[in-house]
Amino acid sequence: MAESLRVEKIREFGLYIGQEDPQLNGLMKALAAWLDVPMAFVSIVDNETQFFKAKTGFDGEEIDPEPSFCNYVVSNEAQLLINDALKSKQFKDNPYVIDAPNVRFYAGVPLKLDDVTVGTVCVLDTQPHNFTYKELESLSHVSEHVSQYLTLSLKHQQLVQERSFIDDTPAALIKWRYNMALDLQYVSANMSTLFNIPSDQLRDGSKSFEEFLDDKGRKELNFLLSNHLAGVATSEAQFRLVPAKGPERWVKLLSKSFYDPEGRLENIHAMLIDNTANRYFERRLNEANQQMRLVLEASGLGTWDWNVPTDTNKVNERWCELLGIEYANFDPSLYFWESLVHPADLKRVERELQAHMVGDTPAFSTIYRMRHAQGYWVWIETYGRVVERDSEGKALRLTGTHRDITEKKEAELLDTKQRQLLSFINKAQALYLNDKDLSKACQDILPELIEIADSQFAFIGEMQKRNGKDVLYIHAISELSWNEQSSELYKAYLRGELFFESLNNLFGRTITSNEVVLTNEPRQHDASKGTPSGHPRIMRFLGLPIRLQGNVVGMIGLANKLNDYEQSDATFLQPLLDALGALFYAVQLDKARIDAERRLKNMAMTDALTGVPNRRAFIERCQLLNDEGGARSVAILDIDHFKRVNDTFGHAAGDAVIKHLAESLARSIRSDDMVARLGGEEFALILNSDSKDKAHQRLEALRQEIEQSQVTFDGEQIGYTISIGALFIAEDEPANSDLEQAVLDHADKALYDAKKSGRNRVVWGT
Repeated sequence: MAESLRVEKIREFGLYIGQEDPQLNGLMKALAAWLDVPMAFVSIVDNETQFFKAKTGFDGEEIDPEPSFCNYVVSNEAQLLINDALKSKQFKDNPYVIDAPNVRFYAGVPLKLDDVTVGTVCVLDTQPHNFTYKELESLSHVSEHVSQYLTLSLKHQQLVQERSFIDDTPAALIKWRYNMALDLQYVSANMSTLFNIPSDQLRDGSKSFEEFLDDKGRKELNFLLSNHLAGVATSEAQFRLVPAKGPERWVKLLSKSFYDPEGRLENIHAMLIDNTANRYFERRLNEANQQMRLVLEASGLGTWDWNVPTDTNKVNERWCELLGIEYANFDPSLYFWESLVHPADLKRVERELQAHMVGDTPAFSTIYRMRHAQGYWVWIETYGRVVERDSEGKALRLTGTHRDITEKKEAELLDTKQRQLLSFINKAQALYLNDKDLSKACQDILPELIEIADSQFAFIGEMQKRNGKDVLYIHAISELSWNEQSSELYKAYLRGELFFESLNNLFGRTITSNEVVLTNEPRQHDASKGTPSGHPRIMRFLGLPIRLQGNVVGMIGLANKLNDYEQSDATFLQPLLDALGALFYAVQLDKARIDAERRLKNMAMTDALTGVPNRRAFIERCQLLNDEGGARSVAILDIDHFKRVNDTFGHAAGDAVIKHLAESLARSIRSDDMVARLGGEEFALILNSDSKDKAHQRLEALRQEIEQSQVTFDGEQIGYTISIGALFIAEDEPANSDLEQAVLDHADKALYDAKKSGRNRVVWGT
């Protein structure tokens, strides 16, 4: 770990010499009392000194870190347990051992903040102890709690600073939680000073926010809520705040919504800004509206004048020109206008129009797409107002303008899409790095891919080997439950088992050619093989190869864009293809690394001659069994007069005998037992859950089997016997921190007794 990173993290958390924490001091006192030691520290090690965030039993504020035990823990990022420092080759000459404070016992674990080791949690004594690694594990839990405490302390400081900043801003902040209704969760204190609305009464629930709104204000708030329920991420509203005392204030409310993973509205965060001065100018603007209408008629903009009761819309020639419509063929009905609006925009535009007609908004101002007579879509900016109402306030007539903003809008959309694409790529990489699950990352980004590509369907696939054949494995795909057959395919995908084996088709052409496949008439493409029965019609298709070092390793398939696919679509998505290629490569590297680690570990734990576990594996298994408990028998056995075999038949024959014994032992054990070669002709057995009598029967049967067997080597028949020393460990026997040594001591002694008493027998130790 880089020292600079540790120092940076210490400064980030505000950890300085002389700033002990009373809460942590209390924790260290309790820890020292619990473990029966005089000293306990939360120590911090920077590049110059070791100091204490909390301590008990020690008066100093800092020490030299170079010889300290804590510096060893921090440098190695590992636990350290020294029961008697005078018996430790590494630390017996340490100045803190031979001089004050004369440390004899030390137990310390790393203290991590954001996965960076910055110090230790440790206990010390001037007397030796007999701690176990289980007690050290408990110390690790304390360290985790200290880390959590320091993290929460930092967040608390940040929140205090943030709240102070919020209270000084010229805008009030509100947070609602939605559960079938708006529930006020937070309101900033400056609500009182800015708008004379008592923030404390809003917080304690004695007053509701809606009490300070008039009828139109409550409608505006409800309309804002309906927008967020419909999936609108940000919204805006204007209304009056009517305090119990003081003047009314016009406010603008800017809101942002937050949703759960299922898309249900959870929270709304809003900012209130004083808009009283702007309303004054808005009234002055209304007075000039009629004059402005005449100016607009002469400006070259498209104008419209809609008589609501008669459903008659009068437009000028420019309005028709914007859409390529012959003026003489214009249909004045609302239905005709609706038929030209893009289906994806129609409902929103109708809502906005209706909101203005009932008086909820000051104007009808919106941007949407309309179909040109030549078949493409143009972006239209519309502004209009109600200019006549009846005695009940019902809208009778609206007038407004149309303006073609296609060029501007497409430039904005391109910029937005480019930013979305960058965010999209970063998200895909972050999802994989977080979970190391490529399929999950692809599945999470698929909806955004469909949106950014303006497509109806999509899939992401990776080339893999299956039964020696190249296949396309599908990481993510749009739901394809169109009929029974396709439903089964989708179920296979959900199980992670969807492979496209045939590449002799339209999407397969992308793989086989390693080129972009673009067609807006799939049925006419020479690679098209049609679609399965019940499959939605594929009207347009874009296949994009994912390459690595020039070779195709996967693809993205897109279908049914509203407009034609163009080469620019492929160019635009190329950074995503490059990113996915890099992710595929990262997955390959991860798989190779894991496989290599597995093979190395297997080699380290396996005896090369016999293929059974080695002494190291036996020791690890003993440690695991010690932690788990349970009845078991452990036996050590070796070949009687093995030297005679080597001297008589040669070492190769000796190896053959050893291998024969290993094979016999492996056949004799059950799935939860273990056989290991300790070295030379010596083996060990672990028999789980058997009583001593049953274990004896098994060992005796094994001894007899070996006695009756022979090894054939170079035409010679070699017979041999084994001696077995065994040890039974009862289920209720206390844990032994050095079980393997106990086995070697007791079982080995039993083995010695077996040989001393004549060999070729089983002897139990105690």
